Amino acid sequence: MDDPTEINSVYWDNKKKSWEYELVQVEEYHGAINCQYCNKPMSHNIKTDGVFKIVYVKCGCSRND
Repeated sequence: MDDPTEINSVYWDNKKKSWEYELVQVEEYHGAINCQYCNKPMSHNIKTDGVFKIVYVKCGCSRND
């Protein structure tokens, strides 16, 4: 599987008091941490805009498909 080029990151917005989403461009991908319950990715270790970051995503437990 190829490394992602962009990730739909989720973060808490204190002003709106709700979860918001941001599409983050990935320069370098360094793996993911999986949820201990559903075994789906819940965070990704990436480099974006020259900075190493951990971005969070909704894991399989929280998806409403």
